[in-house]
Amino acid sequence: MRKCASSINPKICPFCKKENLCEAHIPNNNCWCNTIQVPKDLRVLIPQELQMKACICQSCILAFKENKEEFIKEMSI
Repeated sequence: MRKCASSINPKICPFCKKENLCEAHIPNNNCWCNTIQVPKDLRVLIPQELQMKACICQSCILAFKENKEEFIKEMSI
């Protein structure tokens, strides 16, 4: 089932469903996301309807980098 675009909250991580604390939408921000590289292998796992609409949280990025297989298992991807 596809989500309606109006129900997408860009502040919610597409994986853990917790607040992503991203401030990239704020001009001249100091967001944590400006200093971390998001692996392409992780970006391709974002559900299509959320791609380029919701940021991955720092915790999920770090968990994926630490143990990709365990992250995928835990998130039931």
